[in-house]
Amino acid sequence: MAYIPEEGQVTATLGPYWSKTNFESTTSPEANPSFMTGLGLVALGDINNFSSLEITMFYTPKDFIRQQGDEFIVERSQLLHIGMGYRYWINPYFSSSLAFYSSYTMGDPMVVYTDFPPGQDINTSARDTTEYGFDWSIQGQLWGSDQVAVILDTRYSFSVTPKQGEHEDTYGVLLGLRYLVQEEKKVETRKP
Repeated sequence: MAYIPEEGQVTATLGPYWSKTNFESTTSPEANPSFMTGLGLVALGDINNFSSLEITMFYTPKDFIRQQGDEFIVERSQLLHIGMGYRYWINPYFSSSLAFYSSYTMGDPMVVYTDFPPGQDINTSARDTTEYGFDWSIQGQLWGSDQVAVILDTRYSFSVTPKQGEHEDTYGVLLGLRYLVQEEKKVETRKP
């Protein structure tokens, strides 16, 4: 069964989230990031039959890659990524969203790879408290019933606060279980 957005409906989607920093180096393949596994939560509140307000939260590790000339440093940090935006329903099975996000690094960053000599301090955004950017998402329903559905959400995060020479954009996939938390309230009318 397809999902029909209706004013007043609220859904929550929870599931594993796989993400990877958008970077590939041919000169230093050791600096190339790998896919990270985290957890994702997406809450939707329907405005009408074609749009919803969206709040997202992802808890995941992330690689921050900074380049100076032919030298790279890769630092990894746990990240809490929170977004707020608008989802447009193309049809009952597919939708797309655009959201503004802020992400918060947690704990001390770990150096995964570096070309820089010891003692040369090159910072990445893994050491910053907060980063900002935009999320673009395309979501499709794989299976559904009245209350529950399995969805696949592909997402690209574009950072607006990278340091000079830093690769921070990420792409990811959420495989989630969507649950209908609140249905549209039907108002009964009585005849006089």
